[in-house]
Parts: sequence; structure tokens; C-alpha cells
Amino acid sequence: MRLHLATLLALGLSSAGAVEPGAGPGPIPGEVVTRIGQVAAIPADERLVPGYAGAWRMAAAQRQVIEAITAHEARAAKPCQDVRVTATAQAAPDLLETRPRNVHHALEQWTVQACGAERQYEVWYRFEKDNSRVLVADGAGAGFQAELDPPYRRLRELAAARREEIAAGGMRWLNLPLPADSVPASNESTPRNWSAEFVPLGENLREWTQLVSVQGLPRSKSAGQAVMLLEGMQRSRATRCGVPAGEVSLLPPGANAPHGVVAQTFLVCPRVLDTNYAELAVVKAIEGPDWLYLVQRAWRLPAGDAQAVLTAAQEPRLAAEAFLETVQLCNPAQDARACPSPFPR
Repeated sequence: MRLHLATLLALGLSSAGAVEPGAGPGPIPGEVVTRIGQVAAIPADERLVPGYAGAWRMAAAQRQVIEAITAHEARAAKPCQDVRVTATAQAAPDLLETRPRNVHHALEQWTVQACGAERQYEVWYRFEKDNSRVLVADGAGAGFQAELDPPYRRLRELAAARREEIAAGGMRWLNLPLPADSVPASNESTPRNWSAEFVPLGENLREWTQLVSVQGLPRSKSAGQAVMLLEGMQRSRATRCGVPAGEVSLLPPGANAPHGVVAQTFLVCPRVLDTNYAELAVVKAIEGPDWLYLVQRAWRLPAGDAQAVLTAAQEPRLAAEAFLETVQLCNPAQDARACPSPFPR
């Protein structure tokens, strides 16, 4: 890999090529690598560019790519200093190598206006413990690099398949604008479902005060899947916590109307068994054409009787409902503007 990158950079291409931002291999800003080598999604600390990268890459990482693109445009056959990033997107599902070592690959598509001309760049993240790299390439440079690196070539194949899926109208983006201090606590992905959980910085899955979880579940052919799931959650909470099951409300489906309903509920447990805290959550379920999306924002308070807990929960409940109001699906083939923070898929 190092030899391939060095060879490409040494070519000094002007109209087509690739550049590598940063001083060399090492941790990328905001990088969190799990024990299996998978890189967890990290909400950005600052949005420097629109779209996916502005929501899910730390500002320092965004800045590295901006500087690389700007430097490349300045060296072009027609040098340009007026460079502006207009869109970024997750181009393909992430790819995980496990042999001979754990390496996590991610690919983004950046759209740039350079002196009035629109250009496309690919940003390839190669996450490896203490040896991560970022490669930024224009169209011709990307093709050249893909011939040298099988993981990059596979990412580009996955990107082509995703473009076909988007064009066919079968894929949705989930807008998930997490609080800026959120960090990943867990993530899992299989062909049948996926999930991720986030907590405030300094907390974990055992000891947390607030939690955001997101799941993708298989769609059922029967009607009412979202409502039945939330009603089941209410019954389970009622049994475990000794409280009446709460109501499930239908929300305006908006752009999701052709595919299914959007439902929401409020879960209350005045005292979690064998603890001294109460646990509450507002949960939203969206029936998409591809998945049943389940998103919840939960929090913990000191335990008490049901009415006292509900009184103390008024403000955090309003905050949770305001957060979930921004959680929605978008069809990227038509209009992705309502999803400025698309969750990584």
C-alpha cells in the first residue's frame, strides 16, 4: 500500500491524479477503532462541509480533505484558487478486512465547484490501528489507484451498486443529527439488521445519563409493523416496571407516506430493577421501503414514584421529542436536503 501511494504521488499528475493529505500514516482525527477493527461512526465536532462528511467526520479530518482538494486544483493544467465543496456523501458501504490484519475501508464522494466547473472527488479512508491513511482522488486518479489496490477497487464496485440502488428508488437516508458530544458505545451490522448506540463523552453502555440508539430491522409484509413493535415495547416495559402501558401515536408520514406509517411512544420505568434510577425514552419507528427504522432517545433520572419521575422528566422529554422530530427518511434520488446528517450505512 505504501509503495502504491508513493508511486502515484511521485507522478505529479496535473489533470488527473491523487493526493494524500496529512504528514503520513497514523490515527485520523476522530478515529475510534473497535476490537474487531471496525471504525465507529463519530458525530462531527464542527461542520465545515455539507452532507455526510460534515456530519460524521471530525473538523480536522474534513480540513485535511479540503486542503488536499484545494492543493490538487491549484496544480491543475488550469490552476484554480476558487474551490468550494457543495456536497459530500457516503459512496459505498464500509468494507472490513480481517486478514492478514484488521483494516476498515470507507469511501466518500465529494462534489466541488472549482472556478465555476463541477468536479467529483473520491475520498478513501483506510483505517488501521496506528497506520491509517486518507487518499483523495479525482476520477482518473481513482481509476488508476483502484487498479493497484483491491480493497479500493471493491469499494468502487460497491459504490456503483449503491448508485444503481439509489437510482431505482429503493434506498433511503436516515437523518440523525446527534448531539456534538456523542460518542459511539456499540455498533453491529449483519445482512438482516444493524444497530448503533451513542452516549455522551465519558459515559458507556453500563453507566450513562443519556443514550441515542438506532436500529434497522427487516420489513414485514403485514401492515402495522411500526405500531405493533412499539406496543410490544410498551407491554414489556409495563411488565418489568409495574406501570400501565402507554399510548402509541401516529405521526404525519410526510415524504414517507407511500411506504408506511411513522409512529412514536413514550416509555417510562420509575425504578429499574435493582437500581436507584428511573429510565425513560421517546421512541420513533419509521416504516421505510427498505427497513423498519427504530430510533430512541433515552435518559436516566433518580428513581421515585411514577408521578414524581414524570414531573422531573418533562424537560428532557421535550428535548427528546424535538430531537426525534428531525429524524426522518429521505430519498437521495429525489431530494436529500431534508437529511443534512445521513446516518452511515
